[in-house]
Amino acid sequence: MVRSKSEAIIADMLLNLKIPYHYEIPLNLSRTIVRYPDFTILKVSTREVFYFEHFGMMDDEEYRNNCFAKINEYRSYGIHTGRNLITTFESETMPLDIKSIRKMLKESYL
Repeated sequence: MVRSKSEAIIADMLLNLKIPYHYEIPLNLSRTIVRYPDFTILKVSTREVFYFEHFGMMDDEEYRNNCFAKINEYRSYGIHTGRNLITTFESETMPLDIKSIRKMLKESYL
């Protein structure tokens, strides 16, 4: 079970590419801070763990501000976009780019 149609598409994509993942499992950033990234994935070849956050309501200002705050929080705990954090975004005018996400996953995580 996932929370949105786009997360279902991403989950199916990970499954089809045989990229191991868990959905919304706890990530302890500190003793008192726990977050639940959308996906925690494993790059099998290196045994590296990556986090995948999909931000799907970028038209909403409060949601957008929370999204940026979450990315900044991750960064302060050593989780960086382009290193160990995958982020995807969508809005009403910019839907999920399925082809690009699939290509990126195939090139980087298989």
